[in-house]
Amino acid sequence: MSRTFKFGFGDDEDLEKDEYSGDDECQGIMNSDAVKELPAGAVLVLHSLDDLLNSLPSKIEYNTITIQSPDHGNITLARRELFDIRAQLMAEDNALDDSYTAGLSMDDIKPNIYEGGFKTWESSVDLAKYVATQSKHLSQITTSSCTIIELGAGSALPTLFLFRFLFSKTLAAQPPHTTMVLADFNFSVLKLATIPNLLLNWSLSKTLTAPESGGVFEFLDDSGADFQGFLSKANIEIQPISGSWGPDLSTIALPESSEASNHVLILASETIYSPSSTRAFTETLLDLLRRSEKNGGRATALVAAKRVYFGVGGGVDEFLVVLRELGGQGTVVWTTEGLGSGVRRCILEVTNDDRKNK
Repeated sequence: MSRTFKFGFGDDEDLEKDEYSGDDECQGIMNSDAVKELPAGAVLVLHSLDDLLNSLPSKIEYNTITIQSPDHGNITLARRELFDIRAQLMAEDNALDDSYTAGLSMDDIKPNIYEGGFKTWESSVDLAKYVATQSKHLSQITTSSCTIIELGAGSALPTLFLFRFLFSKTLAAQPPHTTMVLADFNFSVLKLATIPNLLLNWSLSKTLTAPESGGVFEFLDDSGADFQGFLSKANIEIQPISGSWGPDLSTIALPESSEASNHVLILASETIYSPSSTRAFTETLLDLLRRSEKNGGRATALVAAKRVYFGVGGGVDEFLVVLRELGGQGTVVWTTEGLGSGVRRCILEVTNDDRKNK
């Protein structure tokens, strides 16, 4: 039987302003036995965007976060409130999906059942802010075909920033094709958080008086159809994928094709907390990089994480050991060191070490 646990990182709890708060005396402590008890992984499924849009409630409550881009000004992102997600979980009462029950509990994670995707974690904010400073990537996604892959998407703040950035620009007559792959362990997270956040941000962008701090947004009956019409016009394809890390994910996200993307941007945050899943995650990450290179594209992978996830052995050092064993390299491109107290966090750029794979 799987155990549950809370991370207890105080900074993360503040992001949602919900009823839970960290305990300073046990900050960062997780139950290591819970992580060791992972059963077999979940089967990968590529879901229909149309089906996910049709499952949305008529209105959702949201809050906002503003991301600063040095070259493009401020972009405000909306994300569904955690309590609003829980309200839908209770209303649907899906007894066949354990992730629904787990999402209502006080535990941040129930290993291999619910992996924490309903909440917004601090490293995802770090990654969104970092991407906003990278003019090279922002230029590439507007001028050439691109695939953006977010692993462990959850509320998907980094992808939301890029999505908002894309449609804040004047569309060319024939915009380059952009594929956005949003992968999360739980289908319920895609259904109740990831996809609603995409529709919410697009819908709010069309209003002139959207509250800056949040509020309630009511969707029209044809909101989903209008959204898909926009995606078609903007040449954006959304691929929601649920399930575990593994080679099948790479095959779905980056199929071998003569129309492969010129640029692939792989994003991940808070995905290396468990030593039991670090190897599978790292294998998937490197497989995506190598597949992109094989298809003739340019790939960049960014991983945002806490330096140490106390109590279970997960963290950046553990990840780097596995990464090197598998033929990859990681370079710190951003860190909170020197920026104050609290749990240290960083962002790594991961590359494939060709010398070990020839």
